[in-house]
Amino acid sequence: MSKFFCSLLLLATSAGCNASWDELEFTGYLAAGMGYQQNILAPLDRTINGKPLLNLSADLHYRNFFIESDDRRNVLRYGSGTLGYQLWHNDAGTLALIGTSYHEAVGPDLETGLGRVHIPEFEGLTLRDSDFSVGLRYQYFRQDHYFALELGQEIESHYGQQLRLLYSYRQMLRNWDLYYNAGLAFSSARLVNYYYGVRNSETALMRPVYTAGAGQQLHLGLSAVYPLAPDWLLELGIAVNGFSSAYTDSPLVSRDIGFQSQMKFSYVF
Repeated sequence: MSKFFCSLLLLATSAGCNASWDELEFTGYLAAGMGYQQNILAPLDRTINGKPLLNLSADLHYRNFFIESDDRRNVLRYGSGTLGYQLWHNDAGTLALIGTSYHEAVGPDLETGLGRVHIPEFEGLTLRDSDFSVGLRYQYFRQDHYFALELGQEIESHYGQQLRLLYSYRQMLRNWDLYYNAGLAFSSARLVNYYYGVRNSETALMRPVYTAGAGQQLHLGLSAVYPLAPDWLLELGIAVNGFSSAYTDSPLVSRDIGFQSQMKFSYVF
């Protein structure tokens, strides 16, 4: 992530040296809530499930540069922000250079928001680092419909590629804003094998060698937003993720489908 952030910083310095603070648009919110998740790597569940989630998020736009926090239309993951630079935009769509993270670290000892966690089931595994991908994102808006295509190249850990297709429909129902989300991700063999493969040095009883090929991930989700007060929002989310056999055939994987849900209260300023 540091490589891409430094590149953005250099571009911002050169492009914005004569800019005024009036061009800086800042919106943000603080959010706290609870979440529940079933990961296809079941030993990871106890580091997430039933734990309080503290979410501190802000959106920042400066000329064509932006930092985006969680987006209720941006499916397949929770809790990962995006750095970007708009290459082109009009009233209907945008094309941007982006950097974001899609996968958390996997290994016997992990750092979490609640401290260091040891996972006995993963003893003997080499740590798989979290990733950071850079690429292009095209977004298209038509009334309440949202379409997006993302193509990313990972630059820090596995150096794999991912193509993501996203669709979201927004419905206003009384005071609720409902977002019906669907996504499909195509991941290269290098990406899938990095997180779900088992090397010769990592084998154990009930954990044979496994080499993964390219894989696909399907996401279906529903998000809902309700205003509690002028500055307060209630946000709810539920999602189901399905995985192809490249993922589910791995001896590290415990289930075929992942599940996510989240409830949080947000203060907007």
